[in-house]
Amino acid sequence: MNFRTTLIIFAVFILLGGAYLLFWQGEPDEDANGDGQQKISAAYGLDKDKIRQIRLSFKDESYQPMTLAKNSGGLWQLTHPITADADGAKIDNMLRELLNKKIKRRLEVTELSQYGLNPYNIQIEIWEEATNPTKTFLIGDKTINYSVYTKEKSEGGVILIESSILDDFTKSPSDLRDRTVLKFESENVSEMTLQVTDQAEIRCQKSDENEWKMVHPVESKGDVKEIESILTSLDTLKVAVFEADGAVDLAKYELDSPRIRVKLQLSENNGQELLIGGEAGTTGRIYVKRAEEDSIYAVSKEIHIALNKTVFDLRDKRVIDFQRTATNRFEIEQAGQKIVCEKNADDEWEIKEPVTLKADASAVDDLLFGVDALKAVEFVSDHPKSLQPYGLDRPSIQISFMVTDAEPTTFLIGKQKGDTVYVKAQNAENVVLVKTDILELVGMGVAGLRDKQVIDFSSDDATKLTLQHGEVNLTCQKQGTNWRLTKPVQEDAKNGAVNSIIYQINTLEAEKFLVKMPNVAAIGLDNPQIQVTVTLDSGKEYVLQIGKLDESKRLYARLWREPNTIFLLKADIADELKKTVEDLRATSDGA
Repeated sequence: MNFRTTLIIFAVFILLGGAYLLFWQGEPDEDANGDGQQKISAAYGLDKDKIRQIRLSFKDESYQPMTLAKNSGGLWQLTHPITADADGAKIDNMLRELLNKKIKRRLEVTELSQYGLNPYNIQIEIWEEATNPTKTFLIGDKTINYSVYTKEKSEGGVILIESSILDDFTKSPSDLRDRTVLKFESENVSEMTLQVTDQAEIRCQKSDENEWKMVHPVESKGDVKEIESILTSLDTLKVAVFEADGAVDLAKYELDSPRIRVKLQLSENNGQELLIGGEAGTTGRIYVKRAEEDSIYAVSKEIHIALNKTVFDLRDKRVIDFQRTATNRFEIEQAGQKIVCEKNADDEWEIKEPVTLKADASAVDDLLFGVDALKAVEFVSDHPKSLQPYGLDRPSIQISFMVTDAEPTTFLIGKQKGDTVYVKAQNAENVVLVKTDILELVGMGVAGLRDKQVIDFSSDDATKLTLQHGEVNLTCQKQGTNWRLTKPVQEDAKNGAVNSIIYQINTLEAEKFLVKMPNVAAIGLDNPQIQVTVTLDSGKEYVLQIGKLDESKRLYARLWREPNTIFLLKADIADELKKTVEDLRATSDGA
């Protein structure tokens, strides 16, 4: 080893020794934690909940000195360099981080400038109840072991704590300001006023029953969902950028003549108003300002979409208000025909007029729900002088809903206008337009309201089956409990195969009953491809005729004794019914 190498190794040892003395001298204080490291809170007798004021100062002149203090209500506020609400959660977290920092080492030093403490990087002054700061901490430079030199101003020594304190307290006023634009509880809002450019002022009020109503420019129920959506958007609105504070030129931000004004009344003497101005320089942001403050904020442009509403948007668009779940009878009058449906003693829907049939519970529920949920697409007139222009003086459809011990609620349908139709509730003044979908729903007639089961009998009552398709013409007769082929042959039949056909007929459900009767020849019912006759022990016959496929691959069908009732069946029923003698004759083992 030459002299130069020896000299280098010696120098390294000297540096390591110096570093050890510099960074690791002194014994740590012990506390009740038993880990040999005392927290700032314990070492200096500080309680986060007793701290009333903080002042931060910085060596870096790009950071403004600032003072934060609790107001009489215990809420944190910025008091310098501006007066503004502060983010209490952030400040509490900063203090918690400081007070929970553990003192890693204590050093006795004389020259503070060597440790970045003269001048300091950050000065943290903390007040509890005293006029003067209770404690003042100076934050200096980082060390190589993720620590930072720190000094309590009145002490002679220096302590080492975690260097994360630099990030915790290197803040600007904007970092610590409360970014909530409006402070309110939605349930406390009693009135909302919305003024959108070039539109009438909209004013909505909440009733004692917590229901919203529009009182200007028209009187009507309010659209609760839309109004509460606006309140939610305002409640969650956050500042993206604090653009300006103090007296500013509002025209620069298009706030001298705002696009939208919204005012929330919380109590008799407590209201908050927000102004929406022009678009900010950053894409997707817009300028806003609280009417009672000078500060200008940039927020998400979504708030403009949320508030850019019309009278139509905020009024209740429900057309008719009736007790859907309590309704036990309804009457539909259309083209001189009256359909009456009501619930029987078993709480099941039945058609009472013009025929007596079991009703399709799903179809009835769809009708009741569809009318109950019907929404206006346009309010035509709130006080029409005449119903004649809308075809409501002689409605094309009139439907009345009945509830026990209550007056009927009646719904009128008039003329069509494009893909909409004029309607009104009989007990309401306003005429509205709704989508023509309602016509199909309430105009389905008996065909749409009847139960979809085509034939209803007990399979055990069937005594004879006749099946015709193509060149097949066979008959089965029940003898006792067994079936026997009687035409074109006389021999035992498969009980299971015949009973399967009987079951198919007995449980047959229509996909749809047709409202308008097509030409029977065009749909193949003048010469059906399949005809099945089931005779009961009472002598009653059911004759099912099946014709051609429709465009949606469903089969046209009817009962022979009900020629004006045509319905559609699933196409696979044809395969189930097209049986031959070979399919039905018993095998040699009698099966």
